[in-house]
Amino acid sequence: MSSVPSIGFLLHPGEQVVVQSAIARAQACGYAAWTALEDPEGAMQEHGASTSLLVTLGGDGTFLYGARLAAPLGIPVVGVNRGRLGFLNDVEIDALPEAISRFAAGDYTTQRRALLEVTVDGADAPILAINEIVVRARDVNVVRLRVDVDDDLLGAFDADGIVVATATGSTAYALSAGGPPVDPRVRAVVVVPIAAHAVISRPVVIPEQLDVRVTVERGRVFVAADGRSIAWLADGQSVVVRPGPELEVVRFADSPSFNSRLRQKFRYGIPHKDLLLEPVDDETPGAEGGTNGPS
Repeated sequence: MSSVPSIGFLLHPGEQVVVQSAIARAQACGYAAWTALEDPEGAMQEHGASTSLLVTLGGDGTFLYGARLAAPLGIPVVGVNRGRLGFLNDVEIDALPEAISRFAAGDYTTQRRALLEVTVDGADAPILAINEIVVRARDVNVVRLRVDVDDDLLGAFDADGIVVATATGSTAYALSAGGPPVDPRVRAVVVVPIAAHAVISRPVVIPEQLDVRVTVERGRVFVAADGRSIAWLADGQSVVVRPGPELEVVRFADSPSFNSRLRQKFRYGIPHKDLLLEPVDDETPGAEGGTNGPS
């Protein structure tokens, strides 16, 4: 294994050409470079010990995947937008070589992002998520889900499901389900009932250090982590969501702020009259869990 520090590039097959200038810049700055294509997990196992930075090239889904690989190893991540929405990505592809130079020169800061660690009854090992854990009814059936926070009852909900989201994930599926957008610098988790059958049933923001247990009291549900189905649960079974490892996201002085992203990507806080005067934006958010725009 090489002792030279390296920069890894997580990208889709067919994208190799667009990163050649960035790879050349990394090498000119004294780094080795490696790319992860068909087997990102294997590439991370091979190169992780020497990796100083992971560059994810794609949309929000690619960033989420890279974050789950990098966070347990303490590797910082920078997202490069090649998707349609790109809420999580700070860098456009044409600015990537310059971003590499700025990283090498130490001209950057890092922002922490908390991950969730989810344990399902009967599972062998916990699973990580950076956006959210969803416990949801199959088909269109209503289920009853009990939610305990640090063994203290939050509520029992007759609903389509429950979303437990990080601050990062608050602008993804949780936002579509009626939850508030939360600045990722806030150490918080959002619990959002989905289509609850109750007069008063609102999202709740809790400290991220607490454990959240969701128990199925009636019905059959699937559990998904960042949009990936990981288990089915029936009456009496539960899932526990705990604080996971932290991710370091590389930020530059001109990286967009959370507020500016809300305005630019979601048109948050822009008067309706002003919206009517703007050109139509044909960007379409992706599926739940794979993007940080509302589904």
